[in-house]
Amino acid sequence: MKRSMLQSLCRFATLIAFVLISGALQAQAPQDQTQDAPGFRQGSRGAGQGRSDQGRLGQGRGQGAGQASQGGRPRDRVRPRDTEFNEKFPIGSELPEDLQVYNVDRELVPVNRIFKSKYTVIVGGCLTCPEFRNSYPEIEAVARDFKNRDIDFYFLYQSLTHPENWGFVQPSSIEDRFAQVDHAKELLQTKIPWLTDPIDNQLKTYFVLTPNSQFVFDQSGKVVHRNSWGRGSSLRESLETLVGKPETLTTVEALNLPRFERHLTPKSKMLLERVSVEGKAIPLRVESGGKSNPVAALRSNDFNPSNRYVKLRPEADQRLIETGTGTLYLGFRQDPVLGASWNNLASPPEYKIVAEDATVSPATGQAKRLEVESDDEPREFLVNVKDWNADEPITVKIQYFACNKEKGWCKSVGQEFTVWLDEDESAGMVNGRSHFPGGRGGARQRGQGGMGAGARPSGRGGQRPSGRQ
Repeated sequence: MKRSMLQSLCRFATLIAFVLISGALQAQAPQDQTQDAPGFRQGSRGAGQGRSDQGRLGQGRGQGAGQASQGGRPRDRVRPRDTEFNEKFPIGSELPEDLQVYNVDRELVPVNRIFKSKYTVIVGGCLTCPEFRNSYPEIEAVARDFKNRDIDFYFLYQSLTHPENWGFVQPSSIEDRFAQVDHAKELLQTKIPWLTDPIDNQLKTYFVLTPNSQFVFDQSGKVVHRNSWGRGSSLRESLETLVGKPETLTTVEALNLPRFERHLTPKSKMLLERVSVEGKAIPLRVESGGKSNPVAALRSNDFNPSNRYVKLRPEADQRLIETGTGTLYLGFRQDPVLGASWNNLASPPEYKIVAEDATVSPATGQAKRLEVESDDEPREFLVNVKDWNADEPITVKIQYFACNKEKGWCKSVGQEFTVWLDEDESAGMVNGRSHFPGGRGGARQRGQGGMGAGARPSGRGGQRPSGRQ
């Protein structure tokens, strides 16, 4: 009898222990899910307030190339583009001698001339890459700890990964790109100096179009570490192996870098309904007419008649890119770095298309008049194109009034663009059009774009490389 009672008590105690442990695990689950939740973190914690890998080394959080968990963020998933990246840049490989970059003094030099110290760290980024905005504080923290160990750190500014995120648009000249670099320094409050990819995107193209890759080179220019995504944990581990552990361990939180809100515009707050071609929009090669101004003139709030205040994003539907007949999207956007807005007290913006052989309809058009005094929303048009010869570009002109309320000027501006029926592989992907076409999770309602992963179809431009965010 006693033995039976003891057995019952043991079984009851085991059951109670199981219930208590299960309850504790369930209580912890929401916190773990929050840390690894898919999507864009910065709306709640900001770029400087994200998960700190530096403080968790030795606890299994540091993930090297090829060891990432299957999480929600792009860098937490191993995909074919990551494998391709590692295969192209094996340890010990070197960069081509003819590959060039603008150094910190904005002199165009062979990239191999950058490797002056025992080791050099280069991490790619731009203003519109959510992963760079998430990861750059980690790199800044590592740089603080290794700054006196004969290691140089650089960010490499590249073409925009997701144009229209936070309102930024692709630059039309190297001076425009320099102006974005200066803006990025101020906005992100970076201490690491910046290199700049040439306007023909030499480095980003060579790096398989990766938006946020990181490298460590030795003084001879050989690769000693690489990752297809910027990742402070793997970078720190690599540098500790090369030069030993530093005396300090800087955390992301200690840097107190700026917070960034989500780059979403609710549909209810949009002044104009967004338009798009059917299916995936394919960005086309475009050049802006006129001569670019120096960076000081571009960033001045004073009016400059030759400033290219508006940037054009032309996109084709799949049928147009394949056959020369289809739908062309024209998106005109004010460049926020240049400080101008649309002036709605004057005539609305008007476009005109000049095509030698192709038939375009409508060849002219005017934007809708808005009741507000000024705004920064896009002016978008869809036109039908027939028999566009890929060897013959078309000319797109726009006439508009630009204004700067703080400076009190309003001026008429005319710009001209040349557009080719040629897919631009470095143009980046816009959420809701070339990226998640038709919208994913309300992407079509996002006034300034979004984030995520995807690949555009190949058309006349040939096979698309897989090195995309």
